[in-house]
Formats: sequence, structure tokens, C-alpha cells
Amino acid sequence: MKKVAIIGSHGLYANYGGWDQLVKNLAERKSENIEYLIFNAAESPKSIVPPTGVTVRRIELKASGFQGLFFDFWSILICFWKVDALLLLGVQGMPILPFLKLFKKFQIISNVGGIEWERPKFGYLSKLYLKFCFNLSFIFSEYVILDNQHYSKFLPKRQNAKVVILPYGGEIDSTLQLTNEMCIKYPFIKEDYFLSISRSLEDNMIDELCESFLDSKHKLVVISNLSSTPYGNKVWEKYSNKSNIVLINGLYDKPELDLVRRECKAYIHTHTLCGTAPSLVEMIIAQRPIISKNNPQNRFTLQDQAFFYSAFSEIQEMLDRNLDLKQFTPSFELCKLYSWNKIVNDYECLF
Repeated sequence: MKKVAIIGSHGLYANYGGWDQLVKNLAERKSENIEYLIFNAAESPKSIVPPTGVTVRRIELKASGFQGLFFDFWSILICFWKVDALLLLGVQGMPILPFLKLFKKFQIISNVGGIEWERPKFGYLSKLYLKFCFNLSFIFSEYVILDNQHYSKFLPKRQNAKVVILPYGGEIDSTLQLTNEMCIKYPFIKEDYFLSISRSLEDNMIDELCESFLDSKHKLVVISNLSSTPYGNKVWEKYSNKSNIVLINGLYDKPELDLVRRECKAYIHTHTLCGTAPSLVEMIIAQRPIISKNNPQNRFTLQDQAFFYSAFSEIQEMLDRNLDLKQFTPSFELCKLYSWNKIVNDYECLF
């Protein structure tokens, strides 16, 4: 039996981002020879029933921001005597591990996330620290996981770890049908609409996307945690009263979210600094046409199976040409790469 601690996400059954979905699927799809100890942060649900073979330890600290650093450190200190391996989702807790390895041998597997020090939300000192942790992870980890092939260009010169490319998986819930109740709750769902889903961060360019639709005859639906950030609040104030723009401030009911995904005319992906973005993977699985920001990460994820734009004006120009959008639907072969069963098995092979 291999005992593995998962550190760095918001925790089991949290609904923040890709790492939380990864944790959920690792826990629910695990094999019998794996036991997990998962650390849940203050933002996670308080009352949960974990699967058999999974223990949840709650720490009343946030997993993000400045508290996130102490959340990771404290989680590592609590568990390192009790487990055989640590799966780090984010590497901000990495500096403590070289010292702990002096007292006990254990396996470190680090999912570095992305090139976090490039994100505008971090200050100068934070960026220096994040880059230091990134480089450190390649020295003291047995494996370093990159979620996108593009990040290979950022590998440090000094490294001892084996580097593995493992994206996020995706799954679409098709149980909910288009009922009168859903049409009343989401009136736009009966129309042709273009969908975009992302966190409210500047590098996800929600403001620019909405701006490009202001004079458009097409309808845009944006789902984001708008009230959680100053940037999101600004977007809400600017566009919440526009007739062809629908802003949804968070939608975490997966059957309903997936219904909105399944019914859209096409999905618009605006992420500029993410690797393999979970929201994009979900739309690949949903088999809807995809309009994506043209950058290397998105091209790797989509294997060039989308309409790629460099400027937002190109989206409207393309839509006004009335092209058959079905040609931008990813293939079934691409969907198979993002099967959660495959991803979970790949992680367990590393353990």
C-alpha cells in the first residue's frame, strides 16, 4: 500500500480550479493499492464524505495568497512522517523539503502548475520566490509534472528530476436535459450564444473579450468568479447591463454548467498564461466548436484543432462571415488524450 499526501490544492470537493478537479478524480478513481491524505483549506466544504481509502485533514488557512504559503508548509510538516510520497500541486512549499529529507526518505512529485512568475497579479518579490521554488523543484523532486508541452522551454539548466507531461482530464455531465425550468433559469440557452469560462484575472482578458462584443449582433455568455476580484468587479460594472452580453457570477453546479457548455454555438478561449487549461479541456470533451487565443499552450492542448485568433477583432470578422463552425470542433481522438481514467493511471504509475 502506497500512502500519498496531496498538498497545495483547495482540497477534496473544492470548486476553484484545475487542481481541485484533479484531486477529486485522483480520490474517486484511485486503485486499491493507493491511500491518500488530502489537505483541505478554509475555502473547501466543511462537511464531506471522502471515498474509501482517502483521509481528509482540514487546516483553517486559505490555500491561496499569502496564507497559502503557510498552508503548504504546515501540511508538509504534519504529514511527512506518515506518508511515502508527497504530491505537490504548486511548489511554493518546496524550500522546506530539502531539510526534511535529511531525516526521512520520501518521494516528491511536483506539479509546478504554470509559469506563475509571469502572472501580473504577483508582485516583484513574489515572482522571485515563485521562480526560486520552480527551479528548486527540479533539484529535489523525483518527478516534475508539466501540464503543457510548451513549458519545456522554461526548464532550468540544473535538474535531477524526471520531467513528465501530464495534462488535466475532462468529463462532461450529460444527465441534465434542456427543460422549461432550465430555460427560465438561463433564458439565453434557447438562443445562439458564444460561451467563455475563466477566472477573473487580467491575463484571461475577459474585459477585452466583452469589449469586442459591444457592437456585435452575436450574444456572449461569460462565466467567471467576477465578485471575487477587483478585476472581475470592474468587468461586472462595465458590461452587466449590455443586452447581448450575459455575465454569470460563478456557476459551480456541474450538471447545469455542462448543460450551458453543451448548448453553446461555440466556445471562446481567452487564456494567455495558462498551460493546459481545464476549462478548455472540458470544451474539447463537450465536442463544441472552439475559438482560441493563438498561443503555444493552447495550440499544444488543441493540437491545432480550432479557429485561432491573435486580435479580438478577428473573432467578429470570422463570425460575420457565417462560416460553418463545425470545422473547428476537436476530434474524438483528441478527447481520448484527456480521459480522467488515463490521467489518474498516469499519476499512479509515478507513485
